[in-house]
Amino acid sequence: MPVLPFSHILHHPTKDQVILAYGEHIQVVDTKTGVIVSSTADLEEREAGGLQVQPLTNTPDVEKQNKARVQQIAISNDGAFLATAADDKVMKIWNTESWKCLGTRTLVRRSNALQFTNDGSHVVTADKFGDIYNMERDIPDVVEPVKAEKTTEKTDGEGEGEGEGEDEDEGEQPILGHVSMATDLELTKDNKYIITADRDEHIRVSQFPKGHNIETYCLGHTGFVTEVRVLPGASNQYLISGAGDATVRVWEFLKGKEVQTFNVREALGLSPLDSESEEDELTVYSLAISESKNHIAVVIEKESKVLILQWDPATAKVEVFKILEVQGHALAADYDRSGKLWVSSVIEEGTTGLLSVYDEEYNLQEDLAKYANTFGSKTVDSLPDLYSTEELRKRTTDWRDLKKAREEKEAARRANDPDAAPTKKRRTNKNSRKIPEPAPAASTADATMQE
Repeated sequence: MPVLPFSHILHHPTKDQVILAYGEHIQVVDTKTGVIVSSTADLEEREAGGLQVQPLTNTPDVEKQNKARVQQIAISNDGAFLATAADDKVMKIWNTESWKCLGTRTLVRRSNALQFTNDGSHVVTADKFGDIYNMERDIPDVVEPVKAEKTTEKTDGEGEGEGEGEDEDEGEQPILGHVSMATDLELTKDNKYIITADRDEHIRVSQFPKGHNIETYCLGHTGFVTEVRVLPGASNQYLISGAGDATVRVWEFLKGKEVQTFNVREALGLSPLDSESEEDELTVYSLAISESKNHIAVVIEKESKVLILQWDPATAKVEVFKILEVQGHALAADYDRSGKLWVSSVIEEGTTGLLSVYDEEYNLQEDLAKYANTFGSKTVDSLPDLYSTEELRKRTTDWRDLKKAREEKEAARRANDPDAAPTKKRRTNKNSRKIPEPAPAASTADATMQE
């Protein structure tokens, strides 16, 4: 049976720890020793594989374990609180000292992104309907969701984010909305602006928390945007984004100005995109940033290679620093406080290596990964949709399948009629309407009769 991979990796900002999520469980790993120090799963029952089981001193409350697959995780800037959101629309707040669940809230819709505000007092979430909420961190247990019929904008240019006439209260405030599914969000360090991305290739920069005040848009991606991150530097004026168009882009986000388009396909040495394809299948899935080294780890959907980019704040450009080859397909990555890179993979059944750890020089550190690889996950009957990007694609059929079907149809036609000319490709616009031909002009005699 396949082993469930770690879907999320998140470093602790003030401790030598990383948080791993898999299925409905979360666990905490010491980044110096690799030992699992806390987990919602009972690890003592797992096969040790020659390792001594380490005692878990801070196991979370059993009665408040997540019952559904964890979709999003976020940690406050001071590291005191962790937020998790599962696919049952339940968000939980955890104390990271005791690893106890402090409270739960039922969200309006499934969360696609989470982030704490700078002071940690609120959690901002983006949902699959494009609405962004600002919620108090100290939430009562099992809060019912507020209604949000009017949070979504009618057009891109409208700013009806205040949601007049809605049921509010309970510490949950809708602040802005997109016309399509929101895919990610980022707050600037000073919390003056919120940057949100959506399925329709838009990156929007708005004032925070008054999100109806739109500052600008960063437009240029030709595929759904998967992730946005403010780049390190004294000015904090640059943004990096990844998308389903196989590009990483750098923006001067307050001006809505694109500074650089980095082609991931070219960087990996892959052949150019087929001219007949409607959408590139190569997707930038996530970005992890090391502020100490100005490195950016680019995880590419269903690829075994992780791109390491070097960010230069002086030129506002990125370039390839290294390409890592991991076992299986990379799924998640993050740098810890000391600059080590932690990468999780989707592996084939019967193989090992769910987690890989690389030191500051990108040398593999097997000892740090052995505890998580031995105790850290579980077997399942079948793997769920781990990447969750298929619903973002605007077509459900792979272009390669479409191309193959056209070629087979053409080959069959030519086989029946060897002398047949090749079929000419016709491009039509499904949304266009046929313009009726004008009526023929009336003759002079007809005009005279009408008079």
